[in-house]
Amino acid sequence: MKPWGIMVVFLALVVALLASACQSPATPTPNIEGTVQARVDLVKTQTAVAQVQIAIVATQTAMAIPAATPVPPKSALTAPVVSTAVPAPTVASRPAPTSPQVGVSCPFYVYADWGSDKNHYVPKGWMGDINDIQFDDNYRLDPARPSVLQIAYIPKGSTQWSGIYWWDPPGADWGNNDGGFNLSCATKLTFWARGEKGGEKAELKVGGLKGTYQDSLQPAFSTGPIVLTKDWKQYTLDLSGKNLSHIIGGLVWVTNKPSNPNGATIYLDDIRFE
Repeated sequence: MKPWGIMVVFLALVVALLASACQSPATPTPNIEGTVQARVDLVKTQTAVAQVQIAIVATQTAMAIPAATPVPPKSALTAPVVSTAVPAPTVASRPAPTSPQVGVSCPFYVYADWGSDKNHYVPKGWMGDINDIQFDDNYRLDPARPSVLQIAYIPKGSTQWSGIYWWDPPGADWGNNDGGFNLSCATKLTFWARGEKGGEKAELKVGGLKGTYQDSLQPAFSTGPIVLTKDWKQYTLDLSGKNLSHIIGGLVWVTNKPSNPNGATIYLDDIRFE
């Protein structure tokens, strides 16, 4: 082929290529600046999310609740428990009083009046032939003493004697339950007494209970048999030098058939430690 022919063919090829380029859709020029900014924002967001996740993990770790202790097998639950406490030494002597032995002030009443808040001992310890006793702690005798103790003794039982203990607390049970008072303020027991007819014999005592928590006054200290008159008279039981630091049995009345073969009705009032 001649040189000019070759030139024509080359030019035709160039024209064809240009025509082909004009017919294909134009490729948009990429926005490089926008792409870079988007990537930067994405990285920032991913970093913030990662920091939040780290904070959540740290909070969960701090607030974590320890795993529950596994329940022991049934055999362990029913196994006997062995105490590690050191046993208290055995004391052979009587137990010490458990109630507060705070000294009281005198005068300190066994019986002041019926229902009085000054009364401190109760007549719960009946003894001997208890069916031979008739008792009234609110007997209306006369205007001067409208409320007194009346004790009527009618001897017919087999033991031929009767008595009543006034004690504290009401459930003292002959000193087997602790109670009582520290009566160290007192040097005597005083009381008023009279008989129904005159000539009745009565005997009053203090202390003498020998239960688990015994009275500090042992044995019971007695007036001995007193012959009463028909008129009121005050009597005194001297307690000077006696141990009155723990008295559960505050008062005892006793009598018997030999002393009162036909029975006896007596009256008592204003019984108190001074």
